Amino acid sequence: MPISLLGEADSPRQAGVNAEHVRVLTGVENLPPILVHRHTMRVIDGMHRVQAALARGEDTIEVVFFDGDEAAAFVLAVELNGGHGLPLTLADRRTAAARIVRAYPEWSDRRIAAAAGISPKTAGAVRAQLSSEEIPQMRERLGLDGRVRRVAPRTVPAHTTEPERVQARPARAKQPQPERQLDFGAVIYALRRDPSLRFNENGRTLLRMLDMHHLPAAGWSGIIGAVPAHCASVVAELARECAEAWLVLADELDEKSD
Repeated sequence: MPISLLGEADSPRQAGVNAEHVRVLTGVENLPPILVHRHTMRVIDGMHRVQAALARGEDTIEVVFFDGDEAAAFVLAVELNGGHGLPLTLADRRTAAARIVRAYPEWSDRRIAAAAGISPKTAGAVRAQLSSEEIPQMRERLGLDGRVRRVAPRTVPAHTTEPERVQARPARAKQPQPERQLDFGAVIYALRRDPSLRFNENGRTLLRMLDMHHLPAAGWSGIIGAVPAHCASVVAELARECAEAWLVLADELDEKSD
């Protein structure tokens, strides 16, 4: 379809189009079609491809249409932009999460987290920062697995100030734990000897991942020194993506162990 008919993208990228990424895409042939919201003609996914096509002197582009509402279109934009191409920044993902919570306050923190590419704890923190005027307090939430679960109401002491009321939310009671230094080497050695991990592919994958991340401080310093300055910001974002993925894993394992 003609590029001139496309509307401005409702993008989760706060910094807009990245000129360097457009330059890279300009030299790529047979780029996949862009995704467009049929009702508004806004680009959901593919603004960098649009700019690359224009840079090549093209006035048409291949399009796939999405027929949902604008809120669903934005969620899809966040999911697609977070899953391929140029990564969204953590700030982009947190801002997107706040907008998704406003549109879908009935969604659980885990479902919000999956859509925005953040950890459930971060999604919960984003929700807690929104006032009761921005989002209704739901008695039930729709989980990532499609099940509806009841949510304990917030309990706020009568003397709590208004800013404190916004931030207050129920928390799982935990017994104070003494600080301890985890002996990574000893723990990984013990895990390697556990047959429930050794004798299945997913378990072996986990052990390999833990091995790769078990580096002394000097090892990390060497890796940092090996990253050239022009790649530093991209590698930093990828590292944050990996960190968020590990946090999601940690949250789910915490729930499993309760």
